[in-house]
Amino acid sequence: MSDPSETAHAAPHVDPNAYRRALGVFGTGVALIVARDGAGRAHGMIVNSLTSVSLAPPVVLWCIANSSAVFDVFTQCPVFSINILGHGEEELCRRFSAKGDRIVPEELLETFETGAAVLRKAAANLDCRMRRHDQVGDHEVIYGDVAAFRADPAMDTLGFFRGRFVTLSAGD
Repeated sequence: MSDPSETAHAAPHVDPNAYRRALGVFGTGVALIVARDGAGRAHGMIVNSLTSVSLAPPVVLWCIANSSAVFDVFTQCPVFSINILGHGEEELCRRFSAKGDRIVPEELLETFETGAAVLRKAAANLDCRMRRHDQVGDHEVIYGDVAAFRADPAMDTLGFFRGRFVTLSAGD
């Protein structure tokens, strides 16, 4: 009989498309992560791998692929923002999900406590300091200490479910 801890880390052959479809049944919100590079340019990338880790102190995590063109920007930044997108922001989501230019126009940004670039219009914003990051498989898990935040409780949010955009709403 084999040791269960050994088999828990075994990497069976997985069809990546089937695996993505299986995970797609878990509906998520959509967030734009923003960080500045060494030249001060704000870069953005879309994630739906956002998790609250701790309430006291407030800590969140998100993930970035090791192959991402902006990997160094996001793993070497001292501060970053997490901006949960509102309903109707599909075009912004598509822009920062696609390959190519990831520079966020300055007119869309402001700053909070840490000086991180924060999206002016969002359902919620989290202004974070880098806590740490760890490689796990083909991704880097990034942990952030939340220094400041705001939320618009009336704004519906953009969601993603089974490969499509959806609206997440509290309803009436």
